[in-house]
Amino acid sequence: MMKKIGVLSLSILCLTTLISCEEDFSDIATNIVDNNKFLTNQIDLEIEIEEVDLESVRADNIGTTISEYWLGVYNSGDYKKIEGSFISQLGLASNLKTKDVSPAENETVQSLKIDSTFILDQVILKLPYTATNIGFYDDRQPKFKLDSILGDTLKPVNLTVYQSETFLNSLDPNDPSQSNSFPSNYNYLQGNILSEEVFLEPRAVDTMLVVTRHHANGSTFKTEEKLEPVTGPFLAIPLQIETMKELFWDKFYDTEFSSEELFKDYFRGIIVKAQGEDGSMVPLTLLGQASVDFYYTITRQEIKEGEDVLTHKDTVPSKYSFPLAGVKNSIYAMSPATTPPPDNNFLIQGTAGTMASIKIKGVSLEKIKQEDSENPILIHQDKDSNQDGYLDLQELASIKDETNNNLGLLVNDAMLNFYVNQTVNPNSYILPQNLLLYTTDAEDSPIQLSDTYREPDYYGGNLLLDEQDNPENYSFRITDHIANVINGNSSDNNPLILKVYNPTDDPTTNGVLNINVSTYNWNPRGVTLLNNDEQSHGTKRAVLRLTYSERK
Repeated sequence: MMKKIGVLSLSILCLTTLISCEEDFSDIATNIVDNNKFLTNQIDLEIEIEEVDLESVRADNIGTTISEYWLGVYNSGDYKKIEGSFISQLGLASNLKTKDVSPAENETVQSLKIDSTFILDQVILKLPYTATNIGFYDDRQPKFKLDSILGDTLKPVNLTVYQSETFLNSLDPNDPSQSNSFPSNYNYLQGNILSEEVFLEPRAVDTMLVVTRHHANGSTFKTEEKLEPVTGPFLAIPLQIETMKELFWDKFYDTEFSSEELFKDYFRGIIVKAQGEDGSMVPLTLLGQASVDFYYTITRQEIKEGEDVLTHKDTVPSKYSFPLAGVKNSIYAMSPATTPPPDNNFLIQGTAGTMASIKIKGVSLEKIKQEDSENPILIHQDKDSNQDGYLDLQELASIKDETNNNLGLLVNDAMLNFYVNQTVNPNSYILPQNLLLYTTDAEDSPIQLSDTYREPDYYGGNLLLDEQDNPENYSFRITDHIANVINGNSSDNNPLILKVYNPTDDPTTNGVLNINVSTYNWNPRGVTLLNNDEQSHGTKRAVLRLTYSERK
């Protein structure tokens, strides 16, 4: 038996629909509850499903907050291979210096007693993983679990960090009064390779970096570096010290480092690129703790009272952090799936994967005649004005009772189910946990179905499990949308679009309604669904099931 989320009783649904759609009809409650004046019927509306291949999605953080940037390679075989990379500007660190402004000069300046030597030790790109604290080890050190990893973590993924030669402008260069945007397949100019050879091998125990420090006399020592202020696992990518010294360290006193604006024009950002045939992909947190860190050591010497030579005072391990701040954009390099989907199945995949167009054909009159010749809908078969053998939504809307104030069909419930192919997708945890169903307006712009914000508790879209906790189906209750068409409040006959849900798809944010659906998507998961073929799938075929009432 399938687990259900929020099911209304028929009488309440009928009452709700009548109040919202037929407010001029009297004696509503009595007629629905005792059912003496209304006939209630259930019919299936046939649908057609067509996959929509995506070339790109919007992936920048201009005007919004991106919660996850995926890095790595995910190649399941059943869906498009994803090589997930990203680009980011850097913020300017403060109080940059590589020497004392007025160092002590032996024998000549006795008023300044301390001299300092700055040595650049190491440059690290630090990228925090998304992780959950699951307890503590015996030594009371926190234990973590990496969140949402896809693929095989035992297969290393090649990573390369490039200097970006593309300026990430937050304003549209052609119209500076408008915000800019970057698609996920934008072609960036790659400059210097900044990284040493490095591979992505995500591990929850990577919570510390050991940095080799250098004294002025040539000796070394080590320090342990962790995330601050919140401890957690992170990816540490060593950058080429000589290249970073030339680009940054040796120029700290130059004009390019005198302001944020000049710095971002001089150093336009980093591109962190993942490449490979297989491996794993992991979401990163790039808010707050992600940075390019310059680890350096200050050896301080002093002239003690009564002496005229410098002697060692102390050694100070230090760090400059250039945060990953400003414009960022995810980069998705997509390759075709190696395994075609089974016959009469279709794919839904996030990022620049695939969506599906769902066309509502209507009630098949021939099918009804063969399987249920007494079905009351057949008394309206003359409404098939285009003679295609179907009563579509507009033709159902034309059914009016002229003797009863042109009262038409009253939609009680409209449910659209998409069943998961459990052979391809036996594990629920790697599937999209939510899908979104939306429509388009007269200008073909994507907009929310009214059910998402008028009936959010009953709309659905969640992945439902069967009694054995296997992935079962995604269920959508779109009663309000269908009722608006059938009662004449809407003429929308556009196909519905099915996609992987993204956090930016919520119609209400902080109490403000926005019915537009953006093209953002940073969820790389995919699912294989059964299509509308009844011979192949029987009761698990995709179909729009409609319950309605009409005056007897």
